[in-house]
Amino acid sequence: MIQLKAYAKLNLSLDITGKRSDGYHELDGIMQSISLYDTVTIQKADEMSVDMDNVCVDLQRNTGYKALSAFVQQTGVGGARICIKKRIPSEAGLGGASADAAAVLIGLNALYGAGLTLQQLCDIGVGIGADVPFALVGGTARAKGVGERLTHIEIAKPLHFVIVKPHAGVSTAEAFRRYKKSAPLHIDTVEYALAKGDLELYLRYAGNALGIAALSIAPEMMKAAGALMAAGAKSALMSGSGSSMFAPFETAMQGRDVAERIKGDFAYCDVVSAVNKGVEIEHQETIK
Repeated sequence: MIQLKAYAKLNLSLDITGKRSDGYHELDGIMQSISLYDTVTIQKADEMSVDMDNVCVDLQRNTGYKALSAFVQQTGVGGARICIKKRIPSEAGLGGASADAAAVLIGLNALYGAGLTLQQLCDIGVGIGADVPFALVGGTARAKGVGERLTHIEIAKPLHFVIVKPHAGVSTAEAFRRYKKSAPLHIDTVEYALAKGDLELYLRYAGNALGIAALSIAPEMMKAAGALMAAGAKSALMSGSGSSMFAPFETAMQGRDVAERIKGDFAYCDVVSAVNKGVEIEHQETIK
């Protein structure tokens, strides 16, 4: 048995630079792993099954099951029973589904001693979802292509974030369908600001090309952004395709002060911190 933490992510800035012949959009942005996580527990088994918070799971759509199936096909190992305890809100732009898939791949690789390299796991992962390679690598990275071309970024100091998610969610596919080309963002400047630890410069140039599309699906996002600003945040940014809004802070105490002032009925509101990994093995039992 192996138990893992599958960490969520924030898109610190996200631009869309074009559209490929296969229909996928070309992206350019900065991604950050954060301390919010799902717990994924895996046990060896002859069958393949996924249980998520004791609710009925659509195996054809579940990323954990897709990861299990792809790993078994790639390696020829036996099956597994997977239990996922969700903490990362869905349809929030926080990468929960990708994190779960990444944890399943890393967990199976360790549990079965399959010996696949991180690059081999990423090659499997990109077939499951564009954010899975980042979820496998974690930390802070510049992501290009559909999100699979990753370059690690050394940031001056880890940031802390207040995340507010309204009850309404945003379908990633629908957000991309509604996207209309906008002025390019300055991702190079955002990367420079993060590397130098210049929060003011970061906030001046950070943005999200999917913001207008997401807002048309979930206008409640404006209430989340307004709550952050009213509580003292200098800016409110959207992660991924929404609907989560976040504000960065240099210290956790600053974040807690803002979070405690936030008023309103939201699905999620909390302070999280940057972490340097996408998946962490929390516990592993060796059966001799």
